[in-house]
Amino acid sequence: MKRSCECPKCGADISDTWQPAEWDVGINAGWFCDPCNLGVGDDGHYEPMEGDVPIMTAKEFRGDRPLGTPISELSGQPGDPRNPDDPRHAGYERFKRIARSYGYD
Repeated sequence: MKRSCECPKCGADISDTWQPAEWDVGINAGWFCDPCNLGVGDDGHYEPMEGDVPIMTAKEFRGDRPLGTPISELSGQPGDPRNPDDPRHAGYERFKRIARSYGYD
């Protein structure tokens, strides 16, 4: 699909003059209007094409829910073995589950 561009100075259609970037010589992608001797830079506008993979931010995906597990809900050490109601037990189990998901034992 050909990208279209119009010269901002004279209004001519300069779509057929588009050149890709040549970073090794310091040239950015864009078009060139010969009558005006004017280069028109590619603004990076991208038109979606069939087969593109949609990318979304974490905020779009999760909404206002926090990302990750708050450190206050984790514990790097098990709770007091004499107190089964110690909240650190649950935090330690959660910590171990997350560690296992990253491949740690």
